[in-house]
Amino acid sequence: MSGRVFDQLRNAHIKALAGGLLEGVESGPDGAGYVWSRTIPDPTLNFAFGVRTASQFAWAGAVALGRGRAPAFLARDAAEAAALRNLFEPAAVFPACWMAARACAGPRLPEPLRLVEHEGPRPPAAFEAVFLRLSADERVRAHLRRHYLPALRAARGRSGLTALHLVLEDGDGPAACATLYLRAGLAGLYNVSTRADRQRRGLGGQMSAAALGAAHRHGAREVFLQCPAGGPVERLYARVGFEAKCMPALICTSPP
Repeated sequence: MSGRVFDQLRNAHIKALAGGLLEGVESGPDGAGYVWSRTIPDPTLNFAFGVRTASQFAWAGAVALGRGRAPAFLARDAAEAAALRNLFEPAAVFPACWMAARACAGPRLPEPLRLVEHEGPRPPAAFEAVFLRLSADERVRAHLRRHYLPALRAARGRSGLTALHLVLEDGDGPAACATLYLRAGLAGLYNVSTRADRQRRGLGGQMSAAALGAAHRHGAREVFLQCPAGGPVERLYARVGFEAKCMPALICTSPP
C-alpha cells in the first residue's frame, strides 16, 4: 500500500487519541515525529515515526529517554524497517496491520444482546467494568488500572472530535466494549474488549460489527483500526468487513 495511506491513517490515529491516551506529538528533523503518552509507558503509545537516518535516530532517542521511555520506532514499510535495522539491532519487533472498513448499518444484534452508547470524552462505569476485566491475568488488570484507567478518566473533549464509548450487554450485564473517535467522516475503533469470563462466545465479532453500525449512525463513512498482523484478531476483523491497508512494524530498542 502507498505511504500516503499510511500517513493519512497515522495522522488520523494521532488526532483520535490526542488529549486522551496520547498527550501529543513532537516534530523532529526531516519529517520525523515522536508520539507520546504521559501516563502509559507502552511502546504502542510512545514511538517515533519517519526515522531513517542517524540524525533522526539520535533525535528520537533523546526525546524518548527525556520522557522516561525506551526508544521505539514505527516503520511504515519494509524499506523503513531495513533503514532502522542498519542503525540498531532490535530487541523486539511487532508486525501490525492497519485496517479499514466501510461504516454500515449491518444486521440487528441477536437476543439478548443490546448495545448501549455513551457520548463524551470519558467512558462510563459499565465500559470500565468490561475493560478492566479483559484478561484473567491479574498482572494485566493491574497494568490497566495503573496506567490506562487514569488516562481514560482524564480524557478531555476536543473540538471537532466525537468520542463514543460502546458497551455490549448480554443477559448477565456488560460483556464487551469499544470506543469510536469520529472526525470529519472518519472513525477510529479502539479498546475492543470482551470480559475474560465471556470470551469465546463470538462477542468480539458482534462488538466490532455493532461499532460499524454506530459509526454509520453518527455520520462516519469509514472506520479504521490497528491490530497485530497475521493472527486471530486480524482474522476476526476481516470477517466483519475490515481490509488491510498498511502493514507497519513497531520496532523496539528494548523488550517491552
